[in-house]
Amino acid sequence: LLVLEAGGNAFDAAVAVSAALAVVEPYGSGLGGGGFWLLHRASDGHQVMVDGRERAPLAAHRDMYLDEHGDVVSRASIDGPLAAGIPGVPAALAHIAQHYGRLPLDVSLAPAIILAREGFPVDAVYRRMAGFRLAALRQSAAANAQFLVGGEPPPLGHRLQQPDLADTLEAIARDGAQAFYTGDIARRMVAGVRAHGGIWSSRDLQQYRVVERVPVVARYRGHRIVSASLPSSGGLVLTQILNMLEAHPLDGLNRADRVHLLAE
Repeated sequence: LLVLEAGGNAFDAAVAVSAALAVVEPYGSGLGGGGFWLLHRASDGHQVMVDGRERAPLAAHRDMYLDEHGDVVSRASIDGPLAAGIPGVPAALAHIAQHYGRLPLDVSLAPAIILAREGFPVDAVYRRMAGFRLAALRQSAAANAQFLVGGEPPPLGHRLQQPDLADTLEAIARDGAQAFYTGDIARRMVAGVRAHGGIWSSRDLQQYRVVERVPVVARYRGHRIVSASLPSSGGLVLTQILNMLEAHPLDGLNRADRVHLLAE
């Protein structure tokens, strides 16, 4: 709302929301991850999928999660430094702001910076998700100190402040995505990952690029559906589901059979 009141459009709002979620939902969002943004510009009907998905480090190889016997190392692709992809969110937010928004990044990122600096109250969802990932959080001294209290999920209402994240967001707001992918922040990330056995390099960060992709377009009962394209599976799966449903007369079914069919 603050961004819209400042003269921003829906794309600026998307940047602001994405950044805010990176602060208040660290279990599902974050600058260290990636994502897809499906955009529609009403003025000319332009539609595009912004692919800001994380990518594998250049040193990644097919056997990196196998031991010397060729067996899968349990959770190596989920927990720890080898599980970390090269982040795409900072580049995507800067790309959307530059090519589709009206406001500079320092305005769109301001709400997220405030949330990171001043903190937000921990709710039941945060506690549940922190408990779900408790073992992994405890394995990292930095994660333990940032996201837990005394090695346990914070109590309800605890104000979680993230000063390092606030500093990083401020750097991106001031200098753009290059502040994340080059310079001191990039050096510290690469050093931290490699110190714990990861395979990131400065070249991984410097070479990251956002990709604009043509969305998946389908028809369903007279409606035009525009959805995400590969590497997201969402649009293709949605199209398959709708195509299968179109063969059935939903309006002629009783409620129980309709729910049953939709669930299947």
